[in-house]
Amino acid sequence: MKTQKLMLVVILGILWMGTPGHTQSFIDFDKQKRPFYDEPHFGFSLSYTMMSNPDAPYPEAHRQNGPTLQLYYKKYNLDKGDTRMFWQNKILGDLLFLLGKKIATDKGVTREEGSVLSDLIGSTSWGWNLNESNRISTALGFNLNDYIIGATYFERFNGEPVNGSTKEPQGYYWATGPSLFVDYVISNQLVLQTFASYSFSLFKAVSVSDAANDKSYPKPHFVHLNVELQSSIRLYGGLDYTWLINRGDLPNKTRRLDIILGFRF
Repeated sequence: MKTQKLMLVVILGILWMGTPGHTQSFIDFDKQKRPFYDEPHFGFSLSYTMMSNPDAPYPEAHRQNGPTLQLYYKKYNLDKGDTRMFWQNKILGDLLFLLGKKIATDKGVTREEGSVLSDLIGSTSWGWNLNESNRISTALGFNLNDYIIGATYFERFNGEPVNGSTKEPQGYYWATGPSLFVDYVISNQLVLQTFASYSFSLFKAVSVSDAANDKSYPKPHFVHLNVELQSSIRLYGGLDYTWLINRGDLPNKTRRLDIILGFRF
């Protein structure tokens, strides 16, 4: 909870910087030591991640909260018809969180009840600007993403978990679909950047070890929403939300919410 409160306080502080100034446009926001638009930027963010699966027979066992980190790359242009690119990776932070959890609980590598929604290469989207404006910029394009998913369920015998199994949908998927970008100038010091994508699974590259693999099971879809407040001092904060759309009849509605606070350089 302390981590969540700290991130929210800092995000509100960034938002406070957005009190209206005399001029509000991408050009005025761009007048920094290093322009944000039309130049590439890498970002590093600390995150507080909340994983859940309300479809699980025992959903409380699938709630996982903890600190992670994420890596970003953005190359946004403003001219109409010009391109932009968004890349995000979560696996490094997730592995560090998992390692820390294993060390803290002293359980070693054991099969536990829970749900996972992560990536390996990351989420990548390209867009083409639909308009050219001083205050709002929109772009439409497509994404190419990879997803690691898996939900392990246990039966209960005298209150103890037994007979664990991982069923569909599970595995390592590649997916693609449409993406939408919308940027809005709040002030000379602050821009709201939003991003949304819908991804259709192309294929499952690998199944989870010991999972009940069913090749006929419908491939899942994925939705990704990202809302960030980008400041002129390179700090940014916001929310990142991803969820799995299960198209079969087995229980799995894994979703992931990340509260992010980071720095772009």
